[in-house]
Amino acid sequence: MTPQTRALPVWLADPDRPFWGYAELLVTAAAFIVTTIAGFSTMRALSASLHFDPDSGVPLLAVEFAAYAMVFLVLKGLFARYGRPLFESLAWTGQPFRSLHLVVLGVALALIVVVLGNLLRFPNVETPFDKLLNDPVSRVMISIFGVSLGPVIEELLFRGFLQPVLVDSFGALPGILATSIIFGGVHLMQNANIWQSGVLIALVGFVLGVVRHVSGSTRASAIVHVSYNALPFVVMLAGGGK
Repeated sequence: MTPQTRALPVWLADPDRPFWGYAELLVTAAAFIVTTIAGFSTMRALSASLHFDPDSGVPLLAVEFAAYAMVFLVLKGLFARYGRPLFESLAWTGQPFRSLHLVVLGVALALIVVVLGNLLRFPNVETPFDKLLNDPVSRVMISIFGVSLGPVIEELLFRGFLQPVLVDSFGALPGILATSIIFGGVHLMQNANIWQSGVLIALVGFVLGVVRHVSGSTRASAIVHVSYNALPFVVMLAGGGK
């Protein structure tokens, strides 16, 4: 009689003990802010001679990409001081869950956010982010970034870089919650400072933070994040507009 094969239990990650701290967080944040300001100034200076709108989606996406590139260059230099690899240190490693399950979680999270948005009476107003999607080229470029590099970068920075420090300082639940609140606050401006948006994005950040903490992998939370972003972008592009 052949014995039944039993599924292995899910492996849970050990608590994060980052070798970096608040000094590295501040240096990285400063690099992002300085690069962003310099990028906006450069775009506005070039817009008159090159005849483009500096506030349209593609130029703003270029500025954001440049700021993120600077952040990772700074991080690589900071981590090199400790002799540690960048992406492995940010927990871009294998994860214990099935990718399909993470995709389903991301899609389900997107649907839950839609329902909660209706319950919270999310105002039907055009946000700065909506305005970026008016141009077809910007709409496509932002959609591609939003389901590829965008969520991966955010997971590496928020759940890979910031969250371990806060969890190490305050414990798992407070650290994940603090990271999710910061995550929601960072996204407020692009959503016209609508409080419902901040609450919902913080909720998404909390789920991503739990996935990251339980799995020990930002790759796991990135899969959820990509699938969460994909649903609204696919719906938007399929409808030919916002």
